[in-house]
Amino acid sequence: MQRTFEAVGVPQAVIEAPHIPIPLRAMIALHDRAAHCLGDRTFGLELGQTMAATAYGRWREYGALAPDLGTAIRRLCNTLSMHQTGAHLSLLPMGDRYVWRYWLVRRFDVDVQTHADHVLGPMLLLCQHYLGLGWKPEFVELSYRRDPDAGLIEERLQIPVRFEQPGVGVVLKPADLLQRQRVAPAGCAGAVTLREVVADVVLADAPEPARSIAAVVTLRLLDGRADIDGVAQMTDLSVQSLQRRLREKGYTYREIVNQARHRRAEALLRETEMSVLDIALSLGYEDHPNFSRAFRRWAGCAPSTYRNTMREAALSGVRAKRK
Repeated sequence: MQRTFEAVGVPQAVIEAPHIPIPLRAMIALHDRAAHCLGDRTFGLELGQTMAATAYGRWREYGALAPDLGTAIRRLCNTLSMHQTGAHLSLLPMGDRYVWRYWLVRRFDVDVQTHADHVLGPMLLLCQHYLGLGWKPEFVELSYRRDPDAGLIEERLQIPVRFEQPGVGVVLKPADLLQRQRVAPAGCAGAVTLREVVADVVLADAPEPARSIAAVVTLRLLDGRADIDGVAQMTDLSVQSLQRRLREKGYTYREIVNQARHRRAEALLRETEMSVLDIALSLGYEDHPNFSRAFRRWAGCAPSTYRNTMREAALSGVRAKRK
């Protein structure tokens, strides 16, 4: 697993930080490398089925708590950009049927087969929340060419598969879209608003590509890396192009790094017992004083003062609840 993450350039520490987004190309590459490493043709499908019930954060919950299947699908289609960029999700007419389809906006230089299989599981599970756990569509679509081992996917699904389609799709009848929820979705704590879905995104109010670049910066900070060259490589841009695109939206790379470091520093001070020096080094600072000066600019106080203040506030909250 460590070799797989290193080869793709994604910090393995992201496993412990599921709220931090990963670039779509890097995610596709992780899926592909893991499947090849394991020699398992059904890895993508099994991964998607495993993730379906608990992954995808508030975005998934926002869709899964809709009153009927048609509303759930439209919610997810309309808010996909809050969860992922580089792909589309649409509900399209197909004769007297509909197809709920996911497709990538552009071609990637990595094999998308495992990623396509992985997408299918969550789509099917959402439909089954409304149509029953035993429900199966007439057929599903996969975007890649049928290969010699594709029979393993068909055997696992027990559903007819059409290959070389425009995307990953699930075929639905008009009546299916009107069905109300039969199975309560796992992991949903209650009503989810669109505001909460947007709040799940790093720099949610920033225009693209600033938002996506900020997410990559936050991801790489898990390994203490803040260099612009690595971010440019992960976003498939040259350094000059990355800087130019940020300038066009009124941002600089340094500003985004500072915001990501600020957010990460406060989280580590609140939620861990790491020393201030260790936090400084984990964020790519060479020493304690440079980090402390930067933190004072962000928060108006020293890192140790911020940590003590947050701990006191947490203790006060506990005492108030006991009373």
